[in-house]
Amino acid sequence: MQDNPPVPSTAAKGAIYVIASKDYLTTCDISDTIHELHTDAQVICHLSIEAAIADICRQDTIAVVFAEAGIALVDQLQLDQIVLARDGKLVLMGTAAEAELEAAEIGSYPWPVLCRPFSAAVIKGWLPPQHTAPKATAGNNSAPDALPLHLRIVD
Repeated sequence: MQDNPPVPSTAAKGAIYVIASKDYLTTCDISDTIHELHTDAQVICHLSIEAAIADICRQDTIAVVFAEAGIALVDQLQLDQIVLARDGKLVLMGTAAEAELEAAEIGSYPWPVLCRPFSAAVIKGWLPPQHTAPKATAGNNSAPDALPLHLRIVD
């Protein structure tokens, strides 16, 4: 179920990120890290990559898609091609991706994998560089309990 209508790419102020994960804490950690560097980013969250595909396809450009998926699902959905067509980067995560990465020869796995446990520094390494812009005084998290303004959890 979607709680907000999709945001067209022309309405987004900053870069667009998609997180597809069933793990709420992982989603929050990634989203918080993105907003630390890119306060005007739009983060769209889904419980699965299948649910996220429609939102990804609505965008002209995507910065990074963090997807809980392995090679079989990426190939089945042609996710890598969809993300690449939007000049984005694909980062896999979850049990399947971690197991495949561990079984693969060093350097042969086709996409980066966010392995657990991970740190904010690892996530920041996959984000595009921050453009110099004035710092917002209110920010996306102006109150301790506030959710980021551009975070949409749609599933």
